[in-house]
Amino acid sequence: MPVITRIALPLAASLVLAGCATSPLANKTADDAAIYTLQHSSLDARYNFDGTLRISDLDIPAGLGRLANPDLVKDVARSFSFDMRGAVDMPASRIELVPTFRFARPNVESWVRVPMLFQLNTLTAWVDASALDLALPQLHGKLLKLNAPQDKVADIPVDAVMRDLPLIIGAAYSAVDKKAFTFQPLSDSDRQKGVSYRIRLTLDPAADAQLGRVMLQEVAARVKRYSASQEVQAFADKLAEEVAQTQGKMTSESQTELLVDSHAKLLAMEEQRTLRVPKLKDFSVTLRTQMAMRNHGQPVFTVLPTAANVLTLDELKAPSWFSRITGKAEDEESVESAEPEVDAAEAAAPAEAAPVPPKAKAKAKPRKPQAKKLN
Repeated sequence: MPVITRIALPLAASLVLAGCATSPLANKTADDAAIYTLQHSSLDARYNFDGTLRISDLDIPAGLGRLANPDLVKDVARSFSFDMRGAVDMPASRIELVPTFRFARPNVESWVRVPMLFQLNTLTAWVDASALDLALPQLHGKLLKLNAPQDKVADIPVDAVMRDLPLIIGAAYSAVDKKAFTFQPLSDSDRQKGVSYRIRLTLDPAADAQLGRVMLQEVAARVKRYSASQEVQAFADKLAEEVAQTQGKMTSESQTELLVDSHAKLLAMEEQRTLRVPKLKDFSVTLRTQMAMRNHGQPVFTVLPTAANVLTLDELKAPSWFSRITGKAEDEESVESAEPEVDAAEAAAPAEAAPVPPKAKAKAKPRKPQAKKLN
């Protein structure tokens, strides 16, 4: 064996062992590895994502089946899909979401896309509603800005809650039974994508409800802790109560798989979730979600608000065709808005009598000529 080979092989082996030993997930149990990954992914979440959500199965009660052919309903449901891409920059409190609602059949396809950008710490959203620019020409090439009253936003501790997101995730997922987490074998496709761990989380309806309940309780507790507004604190309590009440109206069971690299970086997520309504016996819908993350640390945003391309609701005017429907022309609206306001005291005071002009003398009627008498 050549000298270079004898040196290179032990060196390569030592590097591999060193890489495994320095992995933050090395020697961790499945639950600890999953929680560690989710916590660190939320702490500095900066990436682009692409995903798809679609209905994979649908069961209809026999009573509803008499109204429509069940196979036809299932076929129509499977024809819909929800594609999504976007970007996340949690340190900057920004999330971009570009959903595409798609309906596809052989030789037929239609879709609607609504790009959106959310600034979480100011509760502001910019929506690209260009799909409606034929009806509302003002929206062409513009972003519609929607935001909560800023005097109220100051009372909502968004930044403080987001900083505690790793603690919230840790508390919620630690409440799940450790047996719900399992390591799964890797496929060749996983390895080609750089996946080192595939961690599965299986939740029955009770465990799924508990996870959501604890997560919301942790968020509400921090809202109450960091906000001095009694109104905001009362809203947090009310929201937690309402969510707990709605959990009994719909149950959910899920199987989620996290695809993680050796540095505990979340590369992708796959989930299958089945929803049931207890009041509708034999009804269930199964949703399948696939999502992949990329550009870690350097997310690219495509929805970019500027002073030139932003339109507020106050600036959005009704189009000309709207006046034809309401029967009120645009110039009539402007005349109405231009009418001066009358002071209440002035309106209550008796109006002065207007001077009456003198009556004009009546003109004498012309006399009819009389016929002369003949002698």
